[in-house]
Amino acid sequence: MEMQQFQLGSGRAMSTPSKISAIVFGLILFLPILALLLVAGVVAFVVFGFLLIVGVVRRKISSLTTGSDPGPKRSKNVRIKR
Repeated sequence: MEMQQFQLGSGRAMSTPSKISAIVFGLILFLPILALLLVAGVVAFVVFGFLLIVGVVRRKISSLTTGSDPGPKRSKNVRIKR
């Protein structure tokens, strides 16, 4: 019994026009996808960076306005037995 090998290509080399058309097809298909991923990454980086800066500034402002000892915090739904 002989094992047969299956290959995707037929074993012959691609001609130059076939190579050029395959490269052009790949560029047309994959460049817009890569560009969209790159733009989405940059936008996400800018948005999360902005939100981080806003959070740090708000925390700093609230710590300056409340003072050093705001006193004990009161929690909701906590019963104190006397």
